[in-house]
Amino acid sequence: MVRSFHELEVWKRAHAMVLEVYRVTNGFPRSELFGVVSQLRRAAYSIPANIAEGYGRKSTKELLQCLAIANGSLEEVRYFILLSRDLSYVTPLVFDKLEKDLKAIAEMMEGLARSLRRRLSLHTKSSASSSRITDHGTRVTRPPNGVAH
Repeated sequence: MVRSFHELEVWKRAHAMVLEVYRVTNGFPRSELFGVVSQLRRAAYSIPANIAEGYGRKSTKELLQCLAIANGSLEEVRYFILLSRDLSYVTPLVFDKLEKDLKAIAEMMEGLARSLRRRLSLHTKSSASSSRITDHGTRVTRPPNGVAH
């Protein structure tokens, strides 16, 4: 069982991509410091940050929501690297590498989301109404008298 978001392969890949975005944007024109550089970096670090936040929420539904937000940020990064290529801030080679990384991360996030949705669906079909999905698994909640519903 995964005990920390640090152990998630998708988080590791997303974090590595953020480090690459920071390295690449160090060479952007100074005039873009508060423009493309800022926006690209924010969108990039939003991906692993949302994965970490979702994992920390201890709820499968909330993790799925955070993965959806991370996916939106990933698409934002895609746009900004396309813009950066078209403005000649990054070479086509750098663009291709980042695009390849983003595609892999998107596929990993979708695979994780699909797995979580499947688990949520199976749980919903087989559990009593007093159970809820937490810790990316199941927790049976008990009423004050200690008897599960």
